[in-house]
Amino acid sequence: MAAEALDKKLKELDMGKLDWKRYEYLRKQVDEPITQLKSYLKDLKKRSEEREWVKHQTTGELDENRIVDALAGERDVFKRRGNPNGNNGHLTKSDPIIVKLIVDISASMYRFNGFDQRLERLLEAALMMMECFRDDKRFKFYIIGHNGSSAQIPLVNPELDLNEATQLRVLECMVANTQYTSAGDNTVDAVSIAVEEASKGELIIVISDANLDRYGISVDDLAPLQSPNVHAHLIFIGSLGDEAAELANHIPNKRAQVCFESSKLPLIIKKIVTNALS
Repeated sequence: MAAEALDKKLKELDMGKLDWKRYEYLRKQVDEPITQLKSYLKDLKKRSEEREWVKHQTTGELDENRIVDALAGERDVFKRRGNPNGNNGHLTKSDPIIVKLIVDISASMYRFNGFDQRLERLLEAALMMMECFRDDKRFKFYIIGHNGSSAQIPLVNPELDLNEATQLRVLECMVANTQYTSAGDNTVDAVSIAVEEASKGELIIVISDANLDRYGISVDDLAPLQSPNVHAHLIFIGSLGDEAAELANHIPNKRAQVCFESSKLPLIIKKIVTNALS
């Protein structure tokens, strides 16, 4: 019965058994982080500054415009922060948050994977976020890659039906790009384009190695991360020596962090998303 169920599932997904085994292997590496991140995202609320004063409440702060009514014994003379539509600030289908994951799929990710498993960590991060965001209608999720050949390589958009088959193809495309690309780095252009094209309030998460000094990229070149119109953050998942830590320490406003363990990514992403919406 289990074998028949698997065969039916694979036909629905247009996947072979070998593809399924490859996907299952990758999925098992991040089972726990996926569960953690889904839990973290479950109760997120919209940012407080977008919530309004809801009046005629029986609890909360006294509405200064209804002091006379309060003295007269009225009970609904209070006000409190909330959503006028009655959903207490929780995200709804009508106001999705755009989340763009910018991934480094340059040659250095493949070249130095044997040194610190940075490419494996990138694939795990991408898979984890696809699994967590694909069915959450509160978000519109994108993945955009960059390498030595291009600053914009579309990989995932909200119209793409994400399932086991398409997610595996996205991951395979990422690996192929790291193998068959020109030497070079388009991190700065990728970040700049993402910020320039973003609508106000978008969340941009950039995952990269710290192989920037080789191309003469400095902290000043990453100034778009500080744009007040978006919430942009950089996560370094690979480094030669202390380059990642040094760069992260010099990028203002804690807009950069270092993460060399996939198990720590859910908490980092949770903090980034929470800060963006708080």
